[in-house]
Amino acid sequence: MSTAASGSVEDEDRLTMPAAWLRTLHPRRGGAQVPARALDGGAPKELAARLDERRQSILDSLAKCPDPEIAAAGAAYLAGEPTATPLGAAVVAEAMTGFLPWADRTLLPLFAEVWLLEHGLVFAATAVTELASLHWDAGGDTRPVRRLAPHEPHNHWFGWNRSELTRRVRAALAAASDAEYAEVVAALAVSREGGLHHRVAASYLAPTEADWVAADCAEVSQVNPGLAHNLVAAISTPEHAALIVGHVQGYFVMSSLALPATLVDGMGDAAVPVLAGWFDKLYDAESERRLLGVLAELPADAAMRALLDRIEHRYTQPALLRAAALFPRRAMRMLATCDGKVADLLLRAHVLAHPDLVAEVLTSVGDAAAERISKIASAATVATAPLEALPEVLISPPWTRPRTVRKPVVVSGLVCADEPAVVWGPGERDNWRSARPGQDSWDRPWHRNWEEIAGGIADGRTSHWYDEIALFVSGPEKLAGPLVAKWDPADLWGASEWMPKVVARFEVAALPPVLAGARRNPGAIAPALLPLAAPEIAVLMAEWLARLKSVRATALAWLARHPEAAARALTAVHVREQWHQWG
Repeated sequence: MSTAASGSVEDEDRLTMPAAWLRTLHPRRGGAQVPARALDGGAPKELAARLDERRQSILDSLAKCPDPEIAAAGAAYLAGEPTATPLGAAVVAEAMTGFLPWADRTLLPLFAEVWLLEHGLVFAATAVTELASLHWDAGGDTRPVRRLAPHEPHNHWFGWNRSELTRRVRAALAAASDAEYAEVVAALAVSREGGLHHRVAASYLAPTEADWVAADCAEVSQVNPGLAHNLVAAISTPEHAALIVGHVQGYFVMSSLALPATLVDGMGDAAVPVLAGWFDKLYDAESERRLLGVLAELPADAAMRALLDRIEHRYTQPALLRAAALFPRRAMRMLATCDGKVADLLLRAHVLAHPDLVAEVLTSVGDAAAERISKIASAATVATAPLEALPEVLISPPWTRPRTVRKPVVVSGLVCADEPAVVWGPGERDNWRSARPGQDSWDRPWHRNWEEIAGGIADGRTSHWYDEIALFVSGPEKLAGPLVAKWDPADLWGASEWMPKVVARFEVAALPPVLAGARRNPGAIAPALLPLAAPEIAVLMAEWLARLKSVRATALAWLARHPEAAARALTAVHVREQWHQWG
């Protein structure tokens, strides 16, 4: 976004994408200029190696496919046959997702690179539409791939990482020549006949086809609202938005800058009502700050008004100050029409910071607003006190004067040697071990058997996150018991559900993984420490009590349950710190 540093009115009405937006948005043909990324020449070799690791699992999946066409197409692509089709390429990619670790973001984009390198844009784009219509079924070891019915949405918990693949193909298509683009659009028109999932993917890849997008938004809103989020990156008019935005969760859109930046790229100022509408449905601070930050960058009265309407919100003022710095004329003009104490303070600070703009802005506002601005601009300034009138402590504060630095006295050997212990409340342990309504049972692995999971942890290799959790919640004691102290869970999603089960099962032996997890995510995992007592837990609880409001109740509950252990551990820490401070 261009700043108003040049002082011209035009700067305040010009949209220039911030670099952070350009790095993350879904490129659109004719939209913001994003540097084209060169194809990765090493992708075919890397993908071949990754496929070899899972070849037998993919073959087992294909053998269980209910549709012979899907199975045959996938087998042909996996075998490298020259007659392999986009459907086969998509089947193998979808089958592979069933065996990927949760955090693996690198594999599926390799498919896009290979499709583009070895088969070209038409093949890659068609494969994306085929992939959109496929889904692997959970519940067994083979993960068979099947077609989705028109009313079925994708399961985003298992297919979230396919978006990197589809975005790569869309980016290549946005940078293609006119002839290549026309050829792909013609191929997508044929692919759209495959069904609703094909059509939505085609609209995502070629959002320039506004008639496709309009038709798909209407169909999705009636047939499968779960697909609406796939069209956010395709819409370009308020009419498109009106059909789908009610079916799209704001937290999903605002999880990163990618979709809001893409929405602005497609809709311009018309995106403001859509973004503002999502704001009131957000429930996490990061998403709220991100959305307000997007509004602050937009050179439109509607965006400034959306911020002013939420001026009392705790995260709005930083965004409003950013917008005022970018668009000082607009900010002065619109703040002068806004009531309230916060608006008064911001207007005063803004007018005093930009006295050179007052005369210009006065010509564009009503009488009441002009009077407010003029009153601030004409107010007598407060005289600056001479230096000699200030107290000595302000002229020469203590931290500006040299001090004698004492050598710290180190007290060695002062430690709390308490062994870890456990204190359960009545019925607490049984309650933690039982599954609550709506929670996963974590009673079986999804990707490997118990022995394979335990072997991977013992050797320091990463298994699928769900499999590892299942091992320590429900796996055989003889395999899980010796490994629990060594385990460092890589993914803490859902830890507030499963970590208490691990603690209830292994008690003190589970202290290393629960401590490691609590340090990374106190809000979710600190409650799992409640029955455990150890010096390091006492130190953590004291720190959280002073620093984290979200964990304060848990810290107080732990201190009340383990007062003696807390006193011994924290006294030793306190004495050491006092010696360092006073020695």
